[in-house]
Amino acid sequence: YIANRTRHQTTSHISAIMDFIQDYASLLPRLLPMSLANPLLTLLSTGLGITRTLQTHLNPLITRLVTQPDVASILALIVILFLSLKILDMMYRAVMFWINMFIRIAIWGSVLVVGLWVYNRGPEGFVEDVSGLAEFWMGEFQKYTGEVKEYRESEKSQIKMKAEQRKKGWR
Repeated sequence: YIANRTRHQTTSHISAIMDFIQDYASLLPRLLPMSLANPLLTLLSTGLGITRTLQTHLNPLITRLVTQPDVASILALIVILFLSLKILDMMYRAVMFWINMFIRIAIWGSVLVVGLWVYNRGPEGFVEDVSGLAEFWMGEFQKYTGEVKEYRESEKSQIKMKAEQRKKGWR
């Protein structure tokens, strides 16, 4: 009973839509120029023919899906999973667009700043500034490495002192 009722409802809905389109398709030549009406009528008649063919072949499948809720639930789950993955992909692409745009702006901005720096100071002044910056940062690096070496040496001496104290019985 349910299968027959569902098949009848599906068939009646599709038939009503097709009848509606066929009724108003006859008005197209009066409302549109012939250059638009002829291709549109051809497209409509082809679409209606394909719809009738699909309705004939897919009606048993639709009936089986409606009468077996397990299959319909699995298909709904697959559709929901597919749609959620598509949405996630769209969000990923949007985030990657903004990240790539920020990186490009940063790169082109730095090229512009270096270009303005060379333009304002000239090539010789630019080289002097860069060498001065390199010397400054190398000095800072040497100072930092010296501090690290001193820290490591103090750690080693503390470890040796603790080891000697333990040998003597200290806790």
